[in-house]
Parts: sequence; C-alpha cells; structure tokens
Amino acid sequence: MEKIRHIFDKVEDFVINICAVFLVAIIVVIMYQVIARRLDIATSGTEELARYCYVLFVFLLWPIAAKRGQDLRITVIFDLFSVRVREIIMGVFQIFMAGFSGVCVYSIYLNIQNAVKNNTVLPSNTWVPLSAVFILILVALVLTLLANLLRAALLFMGQEHVRTQQEENEAEMMAESAKIAEELKKGGAEV
Repeated sequence: MEKIRHIFDKVEDFVINICAVFLVAIIVVIMYQVIARRLDIATSGTEELARYCYVLFVFLLWPIAAKRGQDLRITVIFDLFSVRVREIIMGVFQIFMAGFSGVCVYSIYLNIQNAVKNNTVLPSNTWVPLSAVFILILVALVLTLLANLLRAALLFMGQEHVRTQQEENEAEMMAESAKIAEELKKGGAEV
C-alpha cells in the first residue's frame, strides 16, 4: 500500500507542477492583455487562451483534491459525527462524485466525437483543435472518477481518516512547528 501511495504522490507532484505552469500562463497572458490594451495593440485569442488554461488547471487539480479529501463540507456539523460516521458519509459522497464524473466523462466523450467529426478548432486560436482540449479534460475526469472510487474504498475499509477541522489545524501547527525547529537547527549549525 505504501508503494501505491508513493506513486500517487509522485503523480500528484507532477500534475501540481503542470498546473503551476498553467497558472503562470494565465497570469502572463492576462498581463500581456492588459498592457496590449493600454498600448492600443489588438490581441486575438489571449482571453480564450487564459480561459482554457484555467479550465485545464481546475480539471487537473480536481482529482488531487478528491484523493486528498479536500472536499467542501460544513465542518461545524460534520465534525460532530464520530470518526466512522464521517468516513461513511465521505465514502458515499465520493461515490456520488464518481457518478457525476462518470456522467461528465460520457458527455465530454460525445463532445470529442463531435469535435473530431466536424474538425472544430478554438474560435480565435484556430491552430488548436478543440478535441485536444476535450481530451485533456477527459483524462482529468477519468482520473477524478478513479480518485473518487479509490478514496471511497479506502474510507469504507477504514484505511483513510476524515479529520475534523481541529485535527487539521493541529496537524498544520505541528508541521509548521517542525519546519521552524528544522530551520532553527540549520541556523544553529551554521553559526
């Protein structure tokens, strides 16, 4: 099980790095657009390029959020339940999310077929086939579906723990304390 988690962690790091590139691209494109407008330079397709980078950013990070259990929940109510009840509720939620992802996979598959059949390109960036963007979203949705099912299985088997907000806060404080202690230790060694 540890090897599988290690592999998932490496894949997550890779996807997070790709998403960081998309985020930087969004910032650069928007800054270019603002400067170009200020200088009265016509820009074609930059807004659409930023929009598609954002869509890919969101869809690629969605599976990671699902796997890590960083779903939205009302912690005031959710934290009142026992550990096992929280695990079951989140497991059922993950199954519903997998079902939603499955519907999205089917929908995007139909969109890919339609884009390929009609040879559709992005409206203002005619060098990018729309099916390429749809294929990336399809891969992300399939990964989301698999991440939801994996997390549901781990929750139902009791191998995944749903932490309360207080436990999350304590874990963050301990991690930050360990980081500060490590920095102090390095600083003391350099003196």
